[in-house]
Order: sequence, then structure tokens, then C-alpha cells
Amino acid sequence: MRNFRYHIAMLIGLQLLVFVAYHDIPKLPLSSVMDFEVLDDARMLSLNPGSLLLHLGTLFSQPLLRLAFMWEYMAFGINPLGYMVVNLVLHGLNAFVLYLLVNMLFHRSRIAIPAATLFALSVGHYGKVLLVVAGLESLLLGFLYLLSLYALIRVDFKHGGRMSSPWFWLGLGLFGLAGLTKPAMFSIMLVLVAYKFFFYRERGGRAVFPPTMMILMAVGVAFAVAKELWGFKDVGASPDHLGFFAGIFHSVKTLFRYLNLMVFPMQVSDLLQSSHPVVRFVYDWRVPIRVLVSLAIVSFGFFGIIFGSRPLRFFISWTVITVIPFSVVDRSGDWLNLQYLYLSAAGFCVILSAGATGCYGLLQAHRWKRWLPWLAPAAFVFMTQVLNHELAQRNRISAERPAVRVLRGLLEYRIENRTETPAP
Repeated sequence: MRNFRYHIAMLIGLQLLVFVAYHDIPKLPLSSVMDFEVLDDARMLSLNPGSLLLHLGTLFSQPLLRLAFMWEYMAFGINPLGYMVVNLVLHGLNAFVLYLLVNMLFHRSRIAIPAATLFALSVGHYGKVLLVVAGLESLLLGFLYLLSLYALIRVDFKHGGRMSSPWFWLGLGLFGLAGLTKPAMFSIMLVLVAYKFFFYRERGGRAVFPPTMMILMAVGVAFAVAKELWGFKDVGASPDHLGFFAGIFHSVKTLFRYLNLMVFPMQVSDLLQSSHPVVRFVYDWRVPIRVLVSLAIVSFGFFGIIFGSRPLRFFISWTVITVIPFSVVDRSGDWLNLQYLYLSAAGFCVILSAGATGCYGLLQAHRWKRWLPWLAPAAFVFMTQVLNHELAQRNRISAERPAVRVLRGLLEYRIENRTETPAP
């Protein structure tokens, strides 16, 4: 009962932290073309919800996400306030589930609180998903992903991996829902395999591929085959002109670019070129800085996997695995989407927290020096809040563009006339 009360207090605290840190976000106007497309699709679906059943492909093409947007539209219309509040609540819940997972896996539970706090403050993904209506996609997937992993790891970690445990069936159901939100089943399975491998001794030496894992694999393969046969193809997926080896090279390069972006969030951008002189100075030196960051990522990953604790090895693997699907699919150009870093950032926050906590323990005898390791997480929090503020300001400016005003007027016209014709 004591632990339950403590966890509830953590849930409330994380939600308060998210709303205090991002209190300006609910006031943001609609500014993204994608948001208007999402709202128009939700409007059409609200006129005829049964249209989801008219084609088998819709059942394998994010039906849960479309329903979630429809329910939001029916509740909030085109007022962005409600959508942004839902995004913040979901983000707070995701931070709480990460806290539960870290608290279960690490022997030192004190790592869980700073890890969840850093994730709640958007370290690693910089809160871009919180700024737009369409961000619900990453947030909902993150919630189902984290909760399914927590349930499936808990049944193995605490209940001997028994198939009869309610936690397994809960995890299996959430695993299916995650697939109905966005294709992420194989990523979840790879993370589970990494957990079973690194925690082999703690799991009592049980097989890495027990019957429960085989069931998950069968469900994942069946869903992937069904989506390939009947699901709608994603626009902008991997182009055919890249050969096999060229495609692998491009995917590996994109993977490292995403990991680099998580640590050093600078791309070619007008926003950065017109920002503070200090930011412009760092921006001008971004290429050599990226090289140093890449070397640091490879070095830390290598030595962390070899010499780190089992939980640390697991979350290093998590950080890489969760960005692989986007590295394989996203070959559309040089611009990287910060929203794709949402799940990977969870692992990064745990790594950052574990490093700071471990160094703090080593310097325990030094009254003031022991706090120095926390300067790194504090620097990431500061950088995140500054970047998020700049992104929010850019959204406010974008909302005043003539093209966005036209889209809003067109959407209002279609709502008033209840037409089922999609916006151009």
C-alpha cells in the first residue's frame, strides 16, 4: 500500500511538472498543414464512422489513431486547446510508465525519478510532439509501447514468465493495439529480446524465446503480412531506386544522424541562423561538433555494452532499437524529424540519469563536487526548454501565414456545410 501511494504521488508530480514546464503550449494556435489534414480526416470520419469497415486495409492502417483523432474532434472541434491538453496528459503518463519500468529493473530505485523527470521535461526529443495536434500519433504509440513493454517485462521479471499471468494477456493486448496505432511491433520484440538476453541470470536462466515470446512473434508476423497484403502503403516510404547495399548504408547513416540529433539538436535551419549570436556561433561549428558527438556515442555505446550494468546495457540497446524503424523507412531527404526520437529519448534519459547518479555516488565524500555530474542533465534540460520555446514561437508565426489562414477558412467552410469532400 505504501508503494502504491508513492507511485500515485509520482504520477501527480510528473503531471504537474509537465503542465508547469509547458503551460504556454495549450495556448498555441493551429499552424501545421498536417494538423489541418488530421482534423479534416477526423471531421469526415465523424460524419460516417462506419467507413473504417468499408475496406479491409483500414483495419491495418492506423485505425486506432484515426479513431482517437475522431473522438478528439467530436469533443474539441477545431479548438487546439483540448488537443494540446490531451498531448500533455499523455506525455505525463508516458513519463510515469517509464518511471515504473526503471524502478523495476534497476537495483537503485533512485535512478527512476531523475530519468522520468528528464523525460517529462522532453530531454532527447525536445518536446516537438507536444506542439502540434498530430503529435498524438507519437504520444499514443509511446504510451502503448511503454505500457506493453512494462507488462511483458513484469510478467517475466516478477511472475516467472507464466502465460497464465494477467500481465501477459494485458501486454499482448497492448502489443496488438500498438500495431493498430503505428507499425512498431518488431521494434517492441527486439527490445524484449534485448531484455531477456541482458537479464538472463535475473530471469533464472529461462529461454530467451519461451512460448510467450513465440506468441508475440506470431502475432507480429501475422499483422505485418496482413498489412503488406491489405494495408495502405505509406507515402514517402523507402524509394526503390536505392539498391540493397546502398539502402543499408543509408539506413545506418540515418541511424547515427538521429542519435547525433538527440544529443546535438542542430540541423540546417533558418530558425537557428537568425537566433542568438551564441547559438549562431555553435551552429557555424556544427559539423566538427557532430563528428565529436558521433565518436562519443560510439565510444560510450561500446564500453557501456561491455562494462556497464545489465540495466544500462538494456537501455543502450533500447535507445538504438527504437530509432531503427524510422532510419530504415525515412529516406526522403536530409531533414530529420525530431518526433521520431520520442521513444529513443526514453532510453537516453535513463542512460543520462544512471550516469549522473553513478558519478554522484563515486563523489559522495566530496560535499560540493558530488553535484557536478548533475550539470550535464541540467544542461540538457536548459537546452530543451530554450529549443522548445523557439519552436513554439515559430508555430505562432506560422499560424499567421496566408496559406495557413486559407486552410483554416477552408476547414471551417467544410465543417459548416458538413461536406465529406476532403481538403485539397
